[in-house]
Amino acid sequence: MPRILLIGGSDSSGGAGVFADLKTCHDLESEACAAITAVTAQSDHRQYHSHAMPVPTLRSQLRSASPDEIDAIKIGMLPNLESIEVVGEFLEGFPPHRVVLDPVFSSSSGGSLSTLEGVAALDDSLFHLVGLITPNLFEAERLVGQAGLETAPQTELALACLRLGSPAVLLKGGHYSGEECTDLLALEGGETFVFSRKRIPGGSQVRGTGCRLATAITCLLASERELSEAVEEACRYLTAYIESKVEDSG
Repeated sequence: MPRILLIGGSDSSGGAGVFADLKTCHDLESEACAAITAVTAQSDHRQYHSHAMPVPTLRSQLRSASPDEIDAIKIGMLPNLESIEVVGEFLEGFPPHRVVLDPVFSSSSGGSLSTLEGVAALDDSLFHLVGLITPNLFEAERLVGQAGLETAPQTELALACLRLGSPAVLLKGGHYSGEECTDLLALEGGETFVFSRKRIPGGSQVRGTGCRLATAITCLLASERELSEAVEEACRYLTAYIESKVEDSG
């Protein structure tokens, strides 16, 4: 059974963050261990508080995870520059193609999850150490400093993100308009893959979808899937999850 290291923040509501990642790993028959970067207090509608783990605590958690026993790594919330530097140290020497980074800057319930210094440091400190980044539209906007993204072509934005250092970018389409949701996978060298599906009414109200998608991709990469295949399967998994949550809430 693949073993996944989850690096990210906890969400007291269980709707997102490492708790959502753990549920995804269980669904996809992967074992998981975790290094908590921050503890957050959230509900479905509000973020109340966020506390970044002290550097010695985060470093000790990572040191307790033996790289020889880890098949893949998923990285989520990195609350500040110090946490980015500690994670970067840990990733040195680990195969980048088995590392997925979901650049989380804010919570769906409201509130910032990373400092401005942390956002600015990602491309210099981490992107060259990971195999895939999975930003949504607004996260990509912050990463490339590009304005007017409502009218910017999705492919152009994905290719701009590639220039930040990661060999692959999955630009998620949930925040674009239209009847279909289209995720775009761009690889260094220019190859692209498009994954489209009908939007699910009420699906935008489901929390933690970005966390679950990135974690599902990580689990599938650990199971020896090729990147494009892993993304395609992960998108199907997420669609089924959203449909079940919408049905339960109805």
